[in-house]
Amino acid sequence: MAGCQAWGGRRVAEIAQEMGMSQEYVYQQKAKVAEYAEKLDEEKPKGKMVEFDKKRKDRAILSLALDCQSPIDGIVRFFDNVIEETSVSSGYISNVLTEASKRARDYDGGIDLSRITQGANDEIFQCGVPILTGIDPESTYTYLLEEASDRTAETWALYLDDRKDHGLNLEISINDGGTGLMSGIPQVFPDVEIQADTFHAVYDMGKEVSKLERNANKLIKGEQALKDNLTSKNPRVKNEAALKELQPKVCDAISVYDTIFILYTWLKELLSFSGYSMAETLALAEWVLEEMASVPIPKLQKEVTKVRKILPSLLSFIGRLEREMEASSKESGIPIEGLKLMYKQRASRPGSPDNSTIHCKQLQILGERYNEAKATFDRLMSKIKKASSLVENLNGRIRVFIEVKRVIPTNFFALLKVYFNTRKYKRSRCKERIGKTPLELLTGTPHSTFFELLGF
Repeated sequence: MAGCQAWGGRRVAEIAQEMGMSQEYVYQQKAKVAEYAEKLDEEKPKGKMVEFDKKRKDRAILSLALDCQSPIDGIVRFFDNVIEETSVSSGYISNVLTEASKRARDYDGGIDLSRITQGANDEIFQCGVPILTGIDPESTYTYLLEEASDRTAETWALYLDDRKDHGLNLEISINDGGTGLMSGIPQVFPDVEIQADTFHAVYDMGKEVSKLERNANKLIKGEQALKDNLTSKNPRVKNEAALKELQPKVCDAISVYDTIFILYTWLKELLSFSGYSMAETLALAEWVLEEMASVPIPKLQKEVTKVRKILPSLLSFIGRLEREMEASSKESGIPIEGLKLMYKQRASRPGSPDNSTIHCKQLQILGERYNEAKATFDRLMSKIKKASSLVENLNGRIRVFIEVKRVIPTNFFALLKVYFNTRKYKRSRCKERIGKTPLELLTGTPHSTFFELLGF
């Protein structure tokens, strides 16, 4: 005890006085403790801190491959450098991943997809090869992730028919205007309603708007450079004529960009839940597109033409909301005018006189059922989707693996699908998703961990 306290830093004189010992004896005990501690430092541990049996080794391989996106060579080096007592070969790692992919495909084949009635469908690519993708926009469950030889209607129908055998019954398909996709889906689901994807429509047109902005900025910088030269100590006379020639072009470029940007902003608002009815939105969007088309920019006019062709399909989500409000009103007895006013309220700024007036009308119509009507309206709004941007999100997550592996093996997509579907949301704009996985959101019941589901 005395030696331990002295070795720990306590004053020897205090220990000796407290315990009735001589200081010389306390120093002797301190030396013995120090000697024993030094021997312990030199001894190697008799046992492993973590026993890497086959189960733990296989889990580590899967975690490194999926959680850390490590290539096979990186996994080999990890075991060589960190887990010195356990080494693995490239062949062993490949076998583990192949076996996990087989088990993932078997497990995925047993999932009931009958709860999925609307799907975001699109193609993503690796090295020019299409990966047919389908995601439930409500639960975010990925029900299709298959590498295919092409993206024709027949190929889409083949893979969707397989998903139909597992219960998939699409009433709504949110997708872009891909020819094969547009033709293939109705072959499997004849009564499906096609919702043109608002994400791609806005994104493609936005690229043209960005070009106008860059052009305007380039001309502004050129104008400023000429002005700076003319006010410098050694101005060039010819720059004065160049400035006069450039200034009208700068004004035109700024005017064109400002006009198109404002129209583009209005169009984006109209392609969302803006608060206007289907008929009103269609008329307003037509006017916006007509104004954009009047600007003589060929590439922009091309995008405007594309959007005009599919405009009714782009806005079909508003029609679905109106039908859902009608059906909900009949079922619950909530006055339909109250629900319509809740949607109309979205067209006015919160706190504005118009917004307050609409709120007062809601209270008059709904009375004590206001909170019930608000909950019903919010539920309908969260249910109706209008974009396939979830596919782009998945594409971004898969890109990480493609960059590591250069080419993802075909069977690895089945493993990725189960992996993504069983990952819990740590954060989300939709609070009901936090702490749950897409699979749990789809089925409504908790499930085992990814490793346990696959038997690892």
